[in-house]
Amino acid sequence: MVHGLSLGLFGRSMPLTTFPERPDILGVGMSDSPLYAALLAEKLGYTNTFYDTAPQLDITAPDDGSFRPLDFIVSSDVFEHVALPVDRAFRNARRMLKRGGILVFSVPYGLEETTEHFPDLHDFTLEKEGERFVLVNRTVTGTVERHDGLVFHGGPGSTLEMRIFGLRHLYRLFRGNGFTEPRLLDAQVPEFGIESEQEWCSFPMVARAV
Repeated sequence: MVHGLSLGLFGRSMPLTTFPERPDILGVGMSDSPLYAALLAEKLGYTNTFYDTAPQLDITAPDDGSFRPLDFIVSSDVFEHVALPVDRAFRNARRMLKRGGILVFSVPYGLEETTEHFPDLHDFTLEKEGERFVLVNRTVTGTVERHDGLVFHGGPGSTLEMRIFGLRHLYRLFRGNGFTEPRLLDAQVPEFGIESEQEWCSFPMVARAV
């Protein structure tokens, strides 16, 4: 993610420790890793935000007065957790960015189309039954659905996996919501420890607001 941010902001890959001190470059993270969040805040005008605690950011309904137009947003494995319709998360990210600002982005995805785990999600709650959680959903037509076998990333709650994205769909979501086609960060950069023996994985990407 830092590699993508460096490319997007400065045009080349640099270790975070060598970023210039630029408090005028404004950005937010979405529950970013403390491995880089604290140092980013020292280098740039950066705030790490959270879904359920201050400083808060719900990308499906951001408070328009909370953040000035931003130069960058870092979103690491967040958008697979937002409720339908997922387009609004992309639209809101674009609204928060200046023209030319960047979204550094990662989600789990495959090469086919997106798979929505709960395609008729409307009015839902999570209920605990013994040691497991069940999603109870009332559709727009009033039908009640119960879903078990839920997948959580890091614990129950807002970390419920709603979907597995497909790469083609991701490209359409970026292009259709005010971004350039994203740049896949699939190159090996061994000097910065970015190496993979896998031919394919869910590479991070960078898209620019247009």
